[in-house]
Amino acid sequence: MGANDVVLLEDMVERSRRETEGFNAAEQEAYFVSWHYLSKYRPSHDDVLSGIVDGTRDGGVDSIHLFANGYYLRDGVNVGALGRNPQLDLVLIQVKNTRGFGEGAVDKLIVHLPKLLDFARDEQALARQFNPRIIEITRRFLDTYRAMDMPRLRISVAFAALKAEQIHANVELKAQQLEETLKTCFGNCEPAVHLLDAASIANLAREKPPVTAELTLAENPISTDMSGGYVGLVKLYDYQKFITDETGKLDASLFDANVRDYDSESGVNKSIQETLSTQDRDVDFWWLNNGVTIVADRVQPAGKLLHLDSPQIVNGLQTSHEIYKQGSSREYPEDRGVLVKVIQADDDLVKDRIIRATNSQTILGLSSLRATDRVQREIEEYLRIKGLYYERRKNYYYNRQIPLKDLVSIDQMGQAVLSTLVQAPHVSRGEISRIFQDEIYNVVFGGFNPMAAYYSSISIVRACERFLRENRNTQGQVDDYVFHLSMAATIAITRKREPSARDLASIDEVPSHELLAELMELVKQAFAITARETREILFDKLAKDPRATRAVGNQMGRYLASSRRRPDTASMR
Repeated sequence: MGANDVVLLEDMVERSRRETEGFNAAEQEAYFVSWHYLSKYRPSHDDVLSGIVDGTRDGGVDSIHLFANGYYLRDGVNVGALGRNPQLDLVLIQVKNTRGFGEGAVDKLIVHLPKLLDFARDEQALARQFNPRIIEITRRFLDTYRAMDMPRLRISVAFAALKAEQIHANVELKAQQLEETLKTCFGNCEPAVHLLDAASIANLAREKPPVTAELTLAENPISTDMSGGYVGLVKLYDYQKFITDETGKLDASLFDANVRDYDSESGVNKSIQETLSTQDRDVDFWWLNNGVTIVADRVQPAGKLLHLDSPQIVNGLQTSHEIYKQGSSREYPEDRGVLVKVIQADDDLVKDRIIRATNSQTILGLSSLRATDRVQREIEEYLRIKGLYYERRKNYYYNRQIPLKDLVSIDQMGQAVLSTLVQAPHVSRGEISRIFQDEIYNVVFGGFNPMAAYYSSISIVRACERFLRENRNTQGQVDDYVFHLSMAATIAITRKREPSARDLASIDEVPSHELLAELMELVKQAFAITARETREILFDKLAKDPRATRAVGNQMGRYLASSRRRPDTASMR
C-alpha cells in the first residue's frame, strides 16, 4: 500500500497548495505537514504560518512552534500567569518532498540544536549561521523556559518525507541519537523524534479533531422549559477530565480565549486557589464559586451524561484553570463539585448574547468577548462584500475550506491598522498579544473608523507582503519589513505624514511594485540608522524597536517634502 499512500498524499498536498496560494512550494509543504502534525494543539492558521522558518540558513528546520499549557506563543507572555509546573512544548519540523530520509538531515539537528538551545549562546555568532526567524523563536523558547516556575518540558522533532514508503533502520538509530542529544541540552525534558513517511502523514491529514465531548454530572441535570438548557453539579475530578486532553494537558480548544486572559496572581484567582486547596468539610467548593457556563451546538442528555457537540467554555476560564492546575498535582476528593450551566446554541447571534451576558462582570479582554463587538460584525459584513472572510473566531472560515489568501483574522487586521493608521509597526511585529488590551483595542477597533479604512489597511499590508515575497532579496525577511513598509506606503499614497482613518477610507488603490521598491530603500535606510544607533544587528530586534518606526517616519517626511507627484498605484481587487 506504500505506493498508493504516496499518490493519495500527493493529492492532499495539491489541494492544500490551492488553499495556500502565494507561498512557495517548500513553504506550502511545511504548512501542510505542520498544520496536521500540530492538530492536537488546535492552532490557528496565523499560528502555523508564524512558525515557518524554511529558507536560506534554516539549519535543517522548516518550522518551529512553541506552546505553553497548550496555547501557542507568538510573542512574549507573562509566565507568572501560567502558575507552578506549567507544560512547555517545543516542536521542530522538517519536511522534504523526497522518497526517503537521509541520515544527514538528522545529523544536522544533532549538531545545530545544542547551539540554538544554549542559554549562553552568542546570537551575533548564530546570525552568521541561522536565519533571523530561527534565532527569534528559539530565543522566545529559552526566555520563556527560564522565566517559568519548574516547567515540564517536551521537545518534539518530526522529520516528514512526502514520498517515503518506509523508514530505513539507520535513520531510526540516528533518531535515537537525536533524542539523547536533546536530553543533554535539558536533562529534565521529555524528547520525542518522529519519522513520518507518506502513510503516516496521510493518516495525520485524515484525522479530524474531535468536536464532541461528554460531561459527567453528579446527578441528573435540571432542564429548563426551553430546549437545550441544563444546570447540574459536576464533581471536580470529572470536570478535570472534561477540560484535559488525552496527553494530560489543558484542552485549549475548549476556550475561545487566550493564555494571557488568565492571571494566577489576581485576587479572584488566589481566592479560587485557596478554596480549592482547603479541605473544608462544612463548605463545598461550588457554594463559594460562580460556576462555569458551557455553550454547545447540540446537547444530548443521557442520564447523568451530557453529550456536547462543539463545546466552548464561555464563562469560568479562571475557575477552569485553577481546577486544572490543582488537579494535575493531586486527586480531588469525591464530595467536591463545581456548578455548570450547559446551553445549546447553534446560532452565532445567540452565542454572542450568551458570551457577552455571562462575561459582563469581567475586566478581562477576552478574544471571545471581543468577537461579539458590533464593530467586529460590521467588519466581517463589509469584507464579505469585498470578497474577504473575516475570522472573528479562530479558524471559523478556514475550517470551511476558504483559502488562506481570502481569510483575514482579527490579529491580522489589528496588525494592519496598527501599522497603517496608528503608525506603530514595531507593535505589529513584536507584541501581537497586545491587540486585545484596551489601550490598543480601543484605538484599532473603537467603532469610529470608516469600514473602508479596514479594507484599505489589510489591502496595503498584503500588497507589501506580496512584494516582499516576490523579491529575492527580502523574501526571507517578510515579517521584519512588511509593517514598516506598509506604514511608508500609506504615507506615500495619502501624501500625509499622519493620515487619518478617513484618508485611508478614501484609498481605492494599492501601491505598485515600482513605488514599493522605492519605499523599500527608505525603510532599509531607516533600519540601518537604527542599527547604528543601537548597535543591534538582529533584524527582528530592530523591527520591534520604536526607534526604527521613528526613523521610517523621518524618512517619509523627507520623501513627502522632495516628492510632489502622486505615487504609482494599482487598482484594488
